[in-house]
Amino acid sequence: MKDRILSIFVGVIIVLVGPYIITCFLNGKESEYSILQGIDTGKDVVIQVNGENKLIDVEIYIASILPGLVDWTADMEIIEAQAVAVRAGIYYTMGDETLINASNLDYTYYTKEQVIEKWGNVNGRKAINTYEKAVYNTRGIIE
Repeated sequence: MKDRILSIFVGVIIVLVGPYIITCFLNGKESEYSILQGIDTGKDVVIQVNGENKLIDVEIYIASILPGLVDWTADMEIIEAQAVAVRAGIYYTMGDETLINASNLDYTYYTKEQVIEKWGNVNGRKAINTYEKAVYNTRGIIE
């Protein structure tokens, strides 16, 4: 009887955990999901990626320039304050416009690949998540 209960328990665990393990094996554990995905402030920045112009929301742009401004291991309040200050500067430069070229701003844009290259795979992904969280937590604040 005890063996039967143990077999059922193991079977249930395999059914519940198996798909997760297979997904991690096939796709890798880290998700490419961004908490900033779908944000639309109505203000965009034109950046150049691989020689082509790309339009991104100002919030995503802010998260992508923070790696050059503040270390991801700093206190979250410091990173958030930097995000607010950068946002205020960008909005001030934009004025009433809803679009600005990144070349008109004094920031370096970092791709996710560059952040991972700078801090390694695990820490790079943590850094990306930290910067995105700081921008998300302060979204729209320009004080």
